[in-house]
Amino acid sequence: MRKVLMLAALCAVSGALHAQTAPVPTSQKPVKEKKLCRREEATGSIMTTSVCHTKDEWTQIDAANARAVDQFNTLRRTGHSAGGSGN
Repeated sequence: MRKVLMLAALCAVSGALHAQTAPVPTSQKPVKEKKLCRREEATGSIMTTSVCHTKDEWTQIDAANARAVDQFNTLRRTGHSAGGSGN
């Protein structure tokens, strides 16, 4: 019986120590994503502008542009829109 009580007390102390040593959240600022800039030239202009986005944003922009090119090529090849509106 004495061993059981000793084990229970040890578990209680162990749990209390674990609660005290839990990591305390720090108040660090979130890491800002690095911006990547590209030079873009508007159609009909010789002036270029710098456009900056994060890597994830550029990935989304490039995917949207690829979809637009695919839709245009589908329209050109088939003669109707890829959305199926029939216009």
